[in-house]
Amino acid sequence: MKTASAKIIQRRIFAIVAIMGAILFFGYDLVDDAFFGHEYFSVHFIVELCVFVGVSIALVINTRDLFHLRTLLEQEKKLNQALSGALADSINAQLDEWRMTHSENEISWLIIKGYSFSEIALLRGVKENTTRFQATSIYTKAGVKGRAEFVAEVIQPLLLTIPEELSTLEQQQEARTKSHCKPGHIQ
Repeated sequence: MKTASAKIIQRRIFAIVAIMGAILFFGYDLVDDAFFGHEYFSVHFIVELCVFVGVSIALVINTRDLFHLRTLLEQEKKLNQALSGALADSINAQLDEWRMTHSENEISWLIIKGYSFSEIALLRGVKENTTRFQATSIYTKAGVKGRAEFVAEVIQPLLLTIPEELSTLEQQQEARTKSHCKPGHIQ
């Protein structure tokens, strides 16, 4: 599956090729009109010359934009790789802290990625009950009760800072919830 950026680049390349075709056509027609038709300053020649110049400018702009998009895409790919590596390192450090075995580590990653127990069992070539048993061991080591708590426990340390506006919204929501739950409070 192609990313949106790659699709945009493909469309830009197609547009550049189309513009190049138009430039070739108008260039050929201008040369033909000038040298063989001797129409140097006719309205037809001037209109075609204006179109040729406009299309040439469009080609230059689109080509420049294409190179800029490719540069941005490469930068984004490098940033994604760096962030993915840092995320994986952080998760691996957390799993190491919990002293997961190699098998538990594999299963933990598959749980984090959202695979079901049957899918994990199929991928690992074991029975689903074995996977469930190992998941229970993982949850125990992590000090949680189930899959959702486990994933939350892995993700929570990665959320080092909460944006201030989000924190305020959460506090407002908590205050509203508490005021709705007070005994004798009329809604």
